[in-house]
Amino acid sequence: MIKEVFSLYNRNWQPILIWSVLLIVPITTFSFIGILYLFDTEGIQNPTYLAGCLLVLNYALAIPPFIKLVQKDELDETMSILKGLQFFLKQFGFILLVSVVVYVMGLIGMYLLFIPTILAVLFLLIFPFFSDLKSIKDVIRHTFKKIKDENISLIGDLFVIIGLNVAIWTGIMMFLEQYDNNVLAFLIIRNVMNVFILPILYIYLSLRYRKNDIVPV
Repeated sequence: MIKEVFSLYNRNWQPILIWSVLLIVPITTFSFIGILYLFDTEGIQNPTYLAGCLLVLNYALAIPPFIKLVQKDELDETMSILKGLQFFLKQFGFILLVSVVVYVMGLIGMYLLFIPTILAVLFLLIFPFFSDLKSIKDVIRHTFKKIKDENISLIGDLFVIIGLNVAIWTGIMMFLEQYDNNVLAFLIIRNVMNVFILPILYIYLSLRYRKNDIVPV
């Protein structure tokens, strides 16, 4: 699977790079600045919960073009940069709304023995990869079917994603402790990390969840 991911990346590096600059960088910047604002502003209750929502959006919003890229590549076709951007705009509102609603439901589930919270986290991990389906009903049905079929594997994916980010970020922080740093430096580092990591992650998860579900754009 890893070899397939990097092979697909190499075949499509130009649109991936441009989408990363035009989509992932602005989303990461907004998320980063938003989190700083939440923790630096007095009077905001539970900033950690709001920051968590921004991190979820940072992960989910830029996924759609990469789904279609994988599907097109399976058909031995290329995905144009413009169509990827158009598809991002088309799916933006839907992913934003569903992510916020499910995230809030997950927070409420913390008071119900965490079971709804776990389901919400797995749903947020998967549903963007089915966001291109024809109806909300289809998105929900396919997402929960995937959770049911691959529950243990999904938890493994989740731990890998979280562990990878924590390990890389911790390593960078330890390296930068010896230097004088500012917010701009941290923002640049976070953007560089996401530009390299998120496309590979999106491709990997698209292959995991949608490889055999080829829908021409």
